[in-house]
Amino acid sequence: MVTLYYYINITFLYISLQIELSINYKNPAIFLSTMGNFSNSIEKFESLLKAIKSKGINLNRKIDSVKALYDFKEEKSSYYLTSLKSALDELKTNSLGLNQLVKFDKSNEDNILGINKLIGELGNSNINKLEESINKIALFYSKLNLPREKTIEKPSFKLGYIPEEIKADVVADLKELEKCFINECYRSVVVLCGRLLETALHRKYYEATGQDILEKAPGIGLGNLIAKLKESDINIDPALTNQIHLVNQVRIFSVHKKKEAFYPSKQQTHAMILYTLDTLEKMFSK
Repeated sequence: MVTLYYYINITFLYISLQIELSINYKNPAIFLSTMGNFSNSIEKFESLLKAIKSKGINLNRKIDSVKALYDFKEEKSSYYLTSLKSALDELKTNSLGLNQLVKFDKSNEDNILGINKLIGELGNSNINKLEESINKIALFYSKLNLPREKTIEKPSFKLGYIPEEIKADVVADLKELEKCFINECYRSVVVLCGRLLETALHRKYYEATGQDILEKAPGIGLGNLIAKLKESDINIDPALTNQIHLVNQVRIFSVHKKKEAFYPSKQQTHAMILYTLDTLEKMFSK
């Protein structure tokens, strides 16, 4: 029996540690979701206690599982007592991440200690004492300083006139680009800027020459594509070469020479997006 008790406690401590390690208090979205679960567990436990009290169910009574099969009153008592036990287990599990709040704000420590102490007392079979304990837990929880979720401002990148033949691809890439920018995947944004430019330049070449260069040179790079456009006397913004250089820093790497990866900043990435869209607008302006 002692061995089993020891094993259960070691297992509980291990699970507690794993849950604490998995909760990232620096990520407000994940952390607030976890805290929301704890808050819901408090409400669930409170609600069940009120229902049990209003129906006059004795917490100390032993449920007759056979009688519960045919007796509605016994079945109802069994349901509420089993639900209360499950709610208590859920409350204990969801409280395991609370200690991370001390790392966020040291002033949370006393309230968390109070919550943990009271949770340990919830095995009491006196319903009035249980109500008193859960009310105190709710009070302690309301005093905690929780991290606030950042408000993410969705960027608005406006698209000018785009030929119908490539519009669907351009719109799809722009939507993907916005998602990447919001989630700070700036290298991916740069790659998508390159794809937008590629799509637009291929279309511009086709409109000017009537030839689909992808059929003759499917693997042509952006630099060679610009050279082809210049050969056909198609006016291209000189600054586009610099943009392509930045794109290539992300897209192309050397296999024989060690080179530091290029990580554009938010400001650089934003400027690249605006320049790419401006280039597209000028390219197809009527």
